[in-house]
Amino acid sequence: MSTGYLRFLHKFSRTVSCELRVPDRAPPPGSRNVLSIEWTGHIKRKHVDAYRQWVLATNQILANRWGISMLYALGTHRNRTELWEFTPGGTPKLIEKLKAGL
Repeated sequence: MSTGYLRFLHKFSRTVSCELRVPDRAPPPGSRNVLSIEWTGHIKRKHVDAYRQWVLATNQILANRWGISMLYALGTHRNRTELWEFTPGGTPKLIEKLKAGL
């Protein structure tokens, strides 16, 4: 039985984790794919690289599963954002580094 959503959970440490919920089917073009993001604990600078790897892998899984191309803006610092592209069967591709925060 389908729950209507997929759940991704990553534990960064004993006290810090992130749960991402997305629809179990591809959203309509132009729609957001994130239903909710819930953090437990307080993310620290030391967790940023692990978060980056996790969110890139998660988005690639979704592009593969849904058979769609997607863009994702990843805030890496308060005044820096990376724009990533995901294609089915591909690997995450960094499109541009922006000097702006999300």
